[in-house]
Parts: sequence; structure tokens; C-alpha cells
Amino acid sequence: MYLAQKTINHKRHYFIRKSVRVNGVYVSRELMSLGPDPSRFIVYPGGRSFYIHENVEDHLSGKGYVPDYDLLEKIFWPFVRPDIKRALQGFFSRDSSSRSGKSLTQSEEVFIRHHLHPVDRRRYNYLRIGELDQSRLSRVPVKFYRPLTFKSRDELEHLFMVMESRLEPRELSLYVYSFFYLRRFFTEIIAGRMPQGLDQEKLEELFVRELCALNSDDLFWKGADKPKDLHPFLVRYAVMFFDFPLSSDSFLQDHLKDFIAGTRWRSAHFPRKQPDISRKEAGTIMGVAPDVLYAMSKKELTALFRRKAVKLHPDTGGDHDQFIRLMEVYTTLLRRKS
Repeated sequence: MYLAQKTINHKRHYFIRKSVRVNGVYVSRELMSLGPDPSRFIVYPGGRSFYIHENVEDHLSGKGYVPDYDLLEKIFWPFVRPDIKRALQGFFSRDSSSRSGKSLTQSEEVFIRHHLHPVDRRRYNYLRIGELDQSRLSRVPVKFYRPLTFKSRDELEHLFMVMESRLEPRELSLYVYSFFYLRRFFTEIIAGRMPQGLDQEKLEELFVRELCALNSDDLFWKGADKPKDLHPFLVRYAVMFFDFPLSSDSFLQDHLKDFIAGTRWRSAHFPRKQPDISRKEAGTIMGVAPDVLYAMSKKELTALFRRKAVKLHPDTGGDHDQFIRLMEVYTTLLRRKS
């Protein structure tokens, strides 16, 4: 049983649904409409407590489903009054992962290995552990995906929407880049850690192609109606990718910290903090005249950075300190152009 939402006449409505197995696949069944305001089903008897109105349980029972009250509380938790939430936050559990310590059942393992779509795995990898490099997908323990078992496409999408709501705006396009595994189409080393340095036009073309391919993927829509046009579940990824372009500044800063921390053993001394970059120094590092460099557009600057990064990256025999300095120069120039 799970909470679903749908926009009707430009207004969000909520529903209680359940995934059921029909002819070997999981489909979604609607149990109850909660309308635009589910909070009307929450009763506050006084003190720091609440309960779900008995009409909800009666309605679900009439549909042949006896609900677990803890699960029912979890569904209505987002609509509980803020003061009650704050009072109960410390001991009210919203995590139903009580099975996490147990071994996988055979049916769970079969579902994960044969019915869970690779895109679902990659989305979960990023949302749970921030995994940008999806090339190691086969090394992830099968048990990691247990929370995704026995769910219909509709339930999976609503689960991912909740998890995605916790992402920072600067992460959105990076998240999409990661789970569509777009890096596999590029040979540049920076494709694994610095996708903002790739050919953005090519990246956009590949994204649109992969999005359309997923929209027509029979396995992805197994148990659900396959869309004729781009499904609303996937429209949100087009918005994430095009309305929140890959961050150049904050992402590079984070990557630089990771890179320094991961390669600190290569040098006897931690790289000293560099002073502000002069025009002359920036031109020298980027390999062009300062006037030409500062007149470049963001697109031209990114293309130049990409070429230099490939040459200076330590994994291709480049110099560690020069590579770090290159990233600092690029970050600074992009910030100024913004």
C-alpha cells in the first residue's frame, strides 16, 4: 500500500494504491481517493497524538484489504500538523525496512535479477549512495535493492519521486546523467567525474534519444499501460536535465576536494592554497592569450577546458598539481562569466 498523486484540473489529488500480482507481473490497483487534502482524514484527540479516521480503514476493508495501521500512519505522515510532527519526530518511525537484516527470499532474488529494470537500479544507486559511476552496477549486492521488490511501475515511480524530492537543484541534471548512464557514450576520462566538460550538444542529443528509448521500453512498462507520447513519469527528467543544467561551479569544487583527498598519497605535502588567479597566469595555464581567453563564451571555454583536462589528467600521465590548478582556473573563469 502506498500514497500516489495525480494532477487533475491543475490541482494535485492523492490516492491510496496497492501493487498486486496479476499473471506474473505487478500492477497498481486504486483503493481509495483522498482528494486534494488528505489531512481531513487525520484526527487530533488532544496532546501530542493523532490517528487516522476510521472511515479510511472501513473503506479499505470494503475493498477487501485489511491495512496495517503502521503503514497507514506512514502514508498520512506528510499531512500531519507540523507541531505534532516535531513532537513525534524522534520516535515516530517512517522507515518500514524491517526486513533489511534478513536474507533474501528466493522470490525476492528472482524479482531483482529478472524483473527490476536497470534504470531502477541506477536511480536507486544514486539516490541512496550518490553513485555517479554506474559502470560498477554488477558489483552491487542484490540485497541492496530489496526495498524495490514486488512493486508495480506506478509504485516504483512514486517511491522515486519522494526520494528525488530530497535532491539539491544542482544535483538534478547530474542525477539524470548518472542513471541514464550517458557516460558510456564518451571516451573522455572526464566523462566519469566531470560531465559538464563534455560536448553539451552531443550530451543533449544522447539524453533525448535515451529518454525516448525508455519511453518505448516494454520491460520498463511491464504491468502498466505503455504510453504513446512521453509519459508524465518521464517528463520530469526532461525538466531536470534542461531546466537545471550541469553545475560548473559547485560541482567542480566538490570534485576538486574529492580528487585531492583521493590522490593525497601521491605527494608528500598537501597542495597549498593558491592566491587569486591573474589574467596572465590564467592565459598561461589554459594555453591561450589572456585577451582571447577572457573574450570566450562559456561554451568555448568549456571546450578548451575539456581538451586541456584530457592532457593534464594524472590518469593519462599528466601532472597532478597542474590538473588541480587547471580546474581552479576553469572554475574561477566560469564564475566570472556568470
